Amino acid sequence: MNAIIGLVGPSGSGKSTLIQEMVKIFPKIEIAKSLTTRPRRSDEDSLFYDFISLQALRLLEKEGRLTHVSEYAGYYYSNDKQYLDSLLKNHYGIMALVESGVEYLRQSGYEVRIIKIQPADYALTADIGRQKADRQRALSHIKSDFEIINSFQPGGLEKSVKTLTDFINSWLV
Repeated sequence: MNAIIGLVGPSGSGKSTLIQEMVKIFPKIEIAKSLTTRPRRSDEDSLFYDFISLQALRLLEKEGRLTHVSEYAGYYYSNDKQYLDSLLKNHYGIMALVESGVEYLRQSGYEVRIIKIQPADYALTADIGRQKADRQRALSHIKSDFEIINSFQPGGLEKSVKTLTDFINSWLV
């Protein structure tokens, strides 16, 4: 089974943008969607999440199909093991993760390569709750496999994409 590439970093650090760029560059990489009970905020959300009811989530949990169930801001998040197993047979998965998500996936038997995204020159999210959660998660001492400084200045995205592409090329089979 192939590995999951987990991009970890604070809200607004560019994880989603980098994920979309990697999927364009590498045919063997596919976005590994998470499950959530939260409402869609934008059309782009459907790239990263499958939206389900709390009842459907609880049923999957009862069936033993989930890696975990996490609550954040009144909504629930998880990953479906059957979906991940199917995706990882022929592709590498890529997803934005929080530190606890990395641990849940690893405890469920998945190999997770962690790429820490450190933002530079960016505006913090206006959401105070997300800022607080980001500060709490930053206290985690999870070891990353690679770190990228993602600048929001002109040319910053291109540099981050090149750096991430070079790293992935160094171990992708």
